[in-house]
Amino acid sequence: MKLNKLMLAGILAGATFTSSVYAQTLKLAHALPTEHPVHQSLSWFADQVKDETKIRVKVYANGTLGNETSLLQMVQNGTVAFTKVSAAPLESFSKDYKILSLPYLYSSEQQYRDVLNGPIGDKILASSRDDGFVGLAFLDAGARSFYTDKAIKTPADLKGMKIRVQNSPLAIDIIKSLGATPVPLPYGELYSALQQGVVDGAENNIPSYYSSRHFEVKKTFSYDKHTMVPDVLVVSTSVWDELTPEQQETIRKVAKETAKQQEVNWKKYVDHATADLKTKGITFVDSDTASFQEAVKPVYEKFKKENPDLVDMLSDIQNTK
Repeated sequence: MKLNKLMLAGILAGATFTSSVYAQTLKLAHALPTEHPVHQSLSWFADQVKDETKIRVKVYANGTLGNETSLLQMVQNGTVAFTKVSAAPLESFSKDYKILSLPYLYSSEQQYRDVLNGPIGDKILASSRDDGFVGLAFLDAGARSFYTDKAIKTPADLKGMKIRVQNSPLAIDIIKSLGATPVPLPYGELYSALQQGVVDGAENNIPSYYSSRHFEVKKTFSYDKHTMVPDVLVVSTSVWDELTPEQQETIRKVAKETAKQQEVNWKKYVDHATADLKTKGITFVDSDTASFQEAVKPVYEKFKKENPDLVDMLSDIQNTK
């Protein structure tokens, strides 16, 4: 059979595309230490992608290629293929992400998982495509609570304190509603800020508190669990569009499986970290959750007023059983 020039060009173009995809090594970078459960889950993701698509993915941890903000910028311009970013700062790109930073949004962990792994979660993940990245899956990041020099049992205990927060308008509003002063700071600068008194405390989950060694300078962890903001595994839109539909489908499947793997890794790490922290003299406090829920009601009122187009989604989340 003879091939005309047009057919031959098409075959060669396809061969070149396929070989370039399989030959390149895609970068997956994040700012967390290698002992963190998120790193373990992302390494698992990279291995599975290679096994199932033959596309190599190299993982860069510890902020080797930059902090969370700069890595997201690299994903947007395509120099990094994948990264992990908290959902909180993503609200500046896609308004749908805002809703995930609301305090006490879920009545249970099961509701949290049902929302993120269902149609609502899929809609949010897809909402940032035009901003240079596509969400592939939500990764469990537990509940965020306060760590300071003293017990935080009610919002009154936060009065006058400077608390480090993520660079998120909602995170800032939450801290203000609780009577403290929010101080947005990059995560990598937080240890020294705590040590030097730039801030009086911070809020995060147990794995981050433990792996960052923030417990060395702030030894009281108060379980108020004000938010459950997930991490998000994202891929560069430009990289994503170079993949075949089959490769995209496989990577999406692996990402969803990674979310389940993260649940296992997270629980195991939390159990280990909590036990070890207790041996190091860290004090754990059960906060009065009801008093915190009451204090943050103005945050919801402001959110609904400023985001009327998200009120229906909020209602859908709250009605998810």
